Amino acid sequence: MSKEESKYGFKDKAKAEESLELLKSEDHKYQVLTVRGLLGRAKRVLTLTKAEEKVKNIKEAIEVFENWIEENSNSSTKNAKPKESEEKVETVAGLGFKDKEAAEKTLKILKGRDPDYQKLAIKGLLGSAKRVLPSTKNEDKIKSIKEAMETFEDFLETFDREERSKQNMAYLSLDLIKNLSDKPSDALAAEFVECYDKVAKGNYKHLRTKFPKDDDSTSWDIVRNKKLLKLKETVKQNGEKLFDSDGKPTKVHLEMIYWAYSPNVDKLKAYCTKLEKSSAKKRSHSSSESDSESEDEVKDKKKSKK
Repeated sequence: MSKEESKYGFKDKAKAEESLELLKSEDHKYQVLTVRGLLGRAKRVLTLTKAEEKVKNIKEAIEVFENWIEENSNSSTKNAKPKESEEKVETVAGLGFKDKEAAEKTLKILKGRDPDYQKLAIKGLLGSAKRVLPSTKNEDKIKSIKEAMETFEDFLETFDREERSKQNMAYLSLDLIKNLSDKPSDALAAEFVECYDKVAKGNYKHLRTKFPKDDDSTSWDIVRNKKLLKLKETVKQNGEKLFDSDGKPTKVHLEMIYWAYSPNVDKLKAYCTKLEKSSAKKRSHSSSESDSESEDEVKDKKKSKK
């Protein structure tokens, strides 16, 4: 892996988000200065860039940095207590780079988690290791850290070669799941949705350190991915459809949705929008009937008085 890959950058949204993740280990002032520097460079590069795709990617990176600065540079809110939904995400325990053994343990801990998170975590550790090396004097420690780095670099090389990012199963928003009138029939899926809602507050990152009631060894993100892989295999083997003729998610698709995933999010959103409009129409009709009944009651009362 080249040196450039471990540095902060702005070539696209993913690189910008990765840069912010790497900066988390630095103090706040350094973070702000670095992000502002990246933002300035990105804007300068943008004026010289002609390729539309590159322009689009850099603009998305700029937006990531601008949003971060807006959220993190306001001194009046910096020390404010975060809202429940914005609580700091707990770090997955046990990750490290002190030696090859620690690196291998890290890869084991990350196994089964979201591929995008695996890559982000390893890149973050690799960046931290590279920053620690210059200040390390003990030769044995230097050797151990380098062995850990080599393990991580091998992992990233394999990750990219096998295009594991394509295996990532993006989380559906909690609101989208709640739009459905059906409820999970599977008890574990129901518990997952409840955790995603009540504990994680709709932030899927919290699921990396939360566990089912009957299993405190496998976090929800890993449980979810295992379940989804089985469901996807079922769909593939049986050639099952995701939507019926009316556009409603099929049974197997609903099972996926309650694990916060859909292979066709756009069509699912369209269905939910249709569902909302239908519900609103029913409520409006019901309200009109109620108003009409009230008017009739008033008229009847007036007649009886006469």
